[in-house]
Amino acid sequence: MRDRPGSHDSGSDGRRPILSLLVLVVLAGAALRFYGLDAQSLWNDELSSWEQSHQPTLAEVIEKGVRPTTYPPAYQVLVYYVERWVGDSEKALRFPSAVAGVLAIFAVFFLGKQLYSQREGLIAAVLVAFSYQPIYYSQEARVYSFLLLFSILSSHFWFRVAGRLEARRAPSVPSQVGYVACAIVAIYLHYFGLLLVALQLAGLFALSAAQPRQLARVACLALAVALSYVPWLPYFLEEFELEHIHLEEPGLHTIFGYWRFLFYNPGEHLKWFAAAVFVAAAIRSVTERGAELRRTSPTAWLTSPTALLTAWLVLPFAIAYIRSKTSIPMMTHRNLIISLPAAFLLFSRALTQTLADARLQAITAATIAAVMLHGLFVTGGYYRLPRKEQFREAAAVVAEREDEFPNARVVAHAWSKGNFDYYLERLGASSRVDLRAGLASDVERARDFLAEERPDHVWFLLGHRQPEKPFMAFLDQELELVFHVPLRGAFARLYRRREAESEK
Repeated sequence: MRDRPGSHDSGSDGRRPILSLLVLVVLAGAALRFYGLDAQSLWNDELSSWEQSHQPTLAEVIEKGVRPTTYPPAYQVLVYYVERWVGDSEKALRFPSAVAGVLAIFAVFFLGKQLYSQREGLIAAVLVAFSYQPIYYSQEARVYSFLLLFSILSSHFWFRVAGRLEARRAPSVPSQVGYVACAIVAIYLHYFGLLLVALQLAGLFALSAAQPRQLARVACLALAVALSYVPWLPYFLEEFELEHIHLEEPGLHTIFGYWRFLFYNPGEHLKWFAAAVFVAAAIRSVTERGAELRRTSPTAWLTSPTALLTAWLVLPFAIAYIRSKTSIPMMTHRNLIISLPAAFLLFSRALTQTLADARLQAITAATIAAVMLHGLFVTGGYYRLPRKEQFREAAAVVAEREDEFPNARVVAHAWSKGNFDYYLERLGASSRVDLRAGLASDVERARDFLAEERPDHVWFLLGHRQPEKPFMAFLDQELELVFHVPLRGAFARLYRRREAESEK
C-alpha cells in the first residue's frame, strides 16, 4: 500500500538527520504541551470529567459518573486512578493528555513513514507538534488527546493488516493483536472512536471479500472487537434516546468550519496555505500522472494510501453531517479529531509531491512551524491570555474577600455545584455553593432560600451557562448589587440584602 516508488529515503545517511530532526520536533512539542499546564482554569467539561471520576470506588465511577452521560468509560477510569495515584490538581488531571499528545507526534511520524516515507512522516510530526488543536487538547483534562493518539495507532496496525490482505497474504499476529488492542481502546474512549473502528473493519471486509480464508481472519478480528464491547452495549443503545439540544443543525458553514478546525492557527494563514498546497498537488497529479492512472486499474488507486487517507478524512465527517441533518445532532468539530492525522498526512504528501527539492521541502516545513509558533505566542497569546472559562478566578473573588462578608451565602449558575466547590476548596475558602440557580424556574426556590437563610450578602457565581432574564430581574429586585467582576465565560457578583442594610 504505497503510492509511487522512488519516494522513500534510502540509506542510513538519509535516515540519521531525519531521526535527529524528529527528536528535536518531539522535544519542542513536549515543551509546548507541558509548559503552563495549570495556567488556565479548568473549564466546565474538565470539571465534569473530574466530578465523574471523583467517586469512592471504580464501580461508582461507572454507575454514578459515566453512565448518566452514556459516554464510554475508558478516560474516566484513567482519571479515577490518576486522582488516587497522582492527585487532582490541574497539572495532575491534564498530565495524561500531555503525555498522549507527545506520543501522537511519534505515532504520526511512523504512520507517515509506513505509508509514504520519512519525509512525509516528519512533516506530519511537525504539524502535530506545533498545531493549535493538538496542543490545546493535550492541555485539557478531556478524552480528545487520547482519541487522537489511538486514531493514529489503530490506523498504523490497520494499514499493516490491510496491506497484507491486499497482497493476499496472512497478516502477522503482532499486527492483528496490535490492531484489536488499539481498536478496543478507541471504542471505549469515545463514540467517534467507535465510528472510526467501524469504518476500518468495513474496509477490511471490502479488501478480503474475494478471499474466503482472509475473510475469516477479518471476521475473527471484528468478532474480538465486538465481543469486547458487549458490556457497554446497553449504555451505547441509550445514547440514541438522548436529544442533544445544545448542538445546532449543521449547514454549509460546517464544512468550512471543519477545514478551519483541521488547519487552524491564530494567524489564520495555515488553512489557506494548506488549501493551496492541496490544489497544486491535485493539478500536478492530474497533469503528470494522468496517463499512469489510466494504465492502472481503478481499484489499484482506490487502495492506495492517498485514497484510503482521503476516506479517513471525509467519511467520519460525512456520516456525522448526514446523521445530524436527518436525526440527532452529533456534529462537533472536536469529535472529528479522529480525522486530523489523515489531514496532516495528506498535506505532507501533497507538499512533497508539489515541491520536489528536499531542501525546499525542509525550508517550507520549518516556515510552517515558525508560522504556527508565531500564531501561538504572538498573534494568539496562547500562554498569556485566558481562553478557558475562568471558574478558578471567579472562586478566587470569594476566597479573597469572604472574611469581609461573614454572613454571606453562595448561589451559583453552573452545571454542577462541584464546578465551583472544586476551586473554593483548593483556594482555602470556607464557603461552598449553597444553591445552584439561574433559570426562570429557579426564582421561587431562590426566594425561599433567601427568606430562610436571611444572609446579609449573596455571592452569585456564574460559569459556562447564561442566566435567564427573569432570574436576574429577581436578584435585582430583591438584592442590591455591590460589585461585579466580569471574566471569560464566567463572573462573580456580590449582592447586599436590602433589609440587612436597613436593619443596621
